[in-house]
Amino acid sequence: MSRTGVMLVGFGGPDSLDAVGPFMCNLMGEEPSDALVQRVCTRYLAIGGKSPLGEIAADMAQMLQQSLKDLGHDVPVAVGMRYWNPFIGEAFEHLMSLGCDRIVTVSLSPFESKVAHGAYREALAQASDAAGGVEVVEAPLLSELEDYVEFFAMAAASALDDVQPDTGAIIAFTAHSLPESDLVDNDPYVAGLRRVATAIAERMGMEPGGSGAGTMLGGLDAFGSMLPPRTWFLVYQSQGQRPGAWLGPSVDDLIDAAAATTDYTSVVAVPIGFATDHMETLYDLDIMAADRALQADVGFVRAAVPNDNERLIRAVAESVSNLI
Repeated sequence: MSRTGVMLVGFGGPDSLDAVGPFMCNLMGEEPSDALVQRVCTRYLAIGGKSPLGEIAADMAQMLQQSLKDLGHDVPVAVGMRYWNPFIGEAFEHLMSLGCDRIVTVSLSPFESKVAHGAYREALAQASDAAGGVEVVEAPLLSELEDYVEFFAMAAASALDDVQPDTGAIIAFTAHSLPESDLVDNDPYVAGLRRVATAIAERMGMEPGGSGAGTMLGGLDAFGSMLPPRTWFLVYQSQGQRPGAWLGPSVDDLIDAAAATTDYTSVVAVPIGFATDHMETLYDLDIMAADRALQADVGFVRAAVPNDNERLIRAVAESVSNLI
C-alpha cells in the first residue's frame, strides 16, 4: 500500500561554532579560509553560537505532523537540509524506512529562486534516483498562502506600535539580495516579492506599489509607494561577496536616504523574504542594520517572522493535505 511522507526542506545552518567551517565548506563547495570562518563564527557568536533554524524546523515538523493528523492524515514529517544536518538525503532515507514511497516537500524558502529551490531540487532528485525513482511533489510556496500575507500584515502593524510617533516611519519589506546575473526576465523571485509586498501594504491600508517609487527620496530606485497614508518600499539585504550587480536598493540605502531628510524618522523592517529566523534576521537586521540606523539617528524596529506560527502551520497542513 502506498504511503506519503512530508519533508520540510531548507538551506540548513551550523548547530555549533565547530560546525561553521564544515557548513561553509558544504555551502561554498570548497574549503573556506580560516579568516572567513573566524568572521562568520563571530557573527554566530553574536546570535547565540549557532543557527536557530534546526530547532525551529524540528518544532515546525512536529506541529505540521499533528496538524495533518487533525485533518485525518497520519503521515510522518521529516526535516531535510541542503547544506547541514539533517541532510535531504538522510531525511529521504528516513521517510522510506517508515514505508513512504512518495514525498511531498514543503520549502522553508518562501519565494521561488534558482539559488534555493534549484539546490533543493538537485538534492531531492539525487535522493529519488538513488531510491529507484520515488515520486517527489512540491507543496505550494509559503508565500502563496493567504496566511503568510496575513501574518506579516499583523507583524508589521505590531512593529509600528513600537514606533512613537509613527508618522515618520517607513515600512521596509526586506528579502535576501541575489546576483542579478542569476535572474531571468520577469524573474519569479522578484515578481513574488512585489506581489506579496503589495498585498501586505494593501491589507494595512497603504497604496499599491510601483517601480521607481523612491525617486523623491534621494533618488532611491525602489519598488513601493510614497503616497499617503504611509511610505513603503521593497528593499534587499544580506548581499554576498560575489562580484557584479546585486538586487537593490539595500536596507542600508534606505536608512541612509531616510537620514538625509527631515520627513522620515524611523524604518520598520518587515522581513517578508524569511519564513524563519536566520543569521539574516538576527544579525544582519537586528545588529548591523539597527546599528547603522542608530549611527544615522534613525529609529529602527524589526517585525517578527513566522517561525512555528500555529496559524501558518495549519495553513501549510491544509495545502499539503490536498496532495496526500
